[in-house]
Amino acid sequence: MEEENGKQVPQGEQKEELLAGKFKSVDALVRAYGELEAEFTRRSQRLKALEGEERKGEEAHPVMDDDGLFQAASENEAVRSRLIGDYLKSLKGVSLLSSAGTGVTAPPQRPRSIREAGALALSFFKNNQ
Repeated sequence: MEEENGKQVPQGEQKEELLAGKFKSVDALVRAYGELEAEFTRRSQRLKALEGEERKGEEAHPVMDDDGLFQAASENEAVRSRLIGDYLKSLKGVSLLSSAGTGVTAPPQRPRSIREAGALALSFFKNNQ
C-alpha cells in the first residue's frame, strides 16, 4: 500500500501520475506541444495578413490634417458651395440673402399716429434729396 494525500491506497487503485498535471505520457505532451505550435503559427500568419491589409487601407486613404482638408475643399467647387450653404443655414438671426440670392428688405414701418406719419415723411424727403 502507498500513501496518497495522507490516505493509504491499495496498489491496484493508484492513479496514474500526470506530466505537467495534464499529460499521461511524454508522447502526449510532445503531440500537444506540436499542435500548440501549429496553432500559434496559423494565428501569427493571420495577424500578419490583417496588419498588411490595414496598411494598404491607410495608404489608399491617407489621413488629412486640417490644412489638407482645407486644400481639398478649396479646390472642389461643389464641396465649397455645400460647406458655405450649410454654414449660412446654421446661422441664427437675420439672413443676408434669401435662397434665391436677392437681398432681404427691411419690414415696412407703419406709423401709429399722424405725428409719426409726418416725421416718417419728413425723414424720407430729407434722405432722398
